[in-house]
Amino acid sequence: MMKTRRKMLMWLALPALLAACSGLKTTGYTAGEVAMKIESGDYEVDVQYADPMRGRRIYLNHAYSLTIRNDSAFAYLPYFGVARSAPYGGDGGIKFAEPLQAYSMTPNRKQNGWDIRFKIQAETEAYDVFLTVFDSGSATVSFQPQRRDPISFSGQLGSTGRD
Repeated sequence: MMKTRRKMLMWLALPALLAACSGLKTTGYTAGEVAMKIESGDYEVDVQYADPMRGRRIYLNHAYSLTIRNDSAFAYLPYFGVARSAPYGGDGGIKFAEPLQAYSMTPNRKQNGWDIRFKIQAETEAYDVFLTVFDSGSATVSFQPQRRDPISFSGQLGSTGRD
């Protein structure tokens, strides 16, 4: 069961990783600036594309983002996929402002960037989050919800407004 989930997540994240490496515009950040932002624990990923497990890549023309600030994560993201159970009256997106759990950050020298993992226990859903930020500033974010299909997003390291 766990191996199947990992394989599913890997196949889901692969298109997002490839797009992050090639199709997105650069942020103008240097590798050193990216490292400083990630190590500071105060950064934001502005997403431009959603990659649902079932279906095509979706261009997002709204200001969706995932923000890490100190020991908390803030998400305002859409969700496209199948929910095995959904809360009554929910809007269906990935929205939370919660403390980080099991946060780990490691340099990924092979892909010239950072691998970041953490867990979130939101009011209606628990998420395993996998974030890869490349030295160019491009990023991919993969969410593994407990009650819904996984989804990935591609975007750029953005400004938290406190730079």
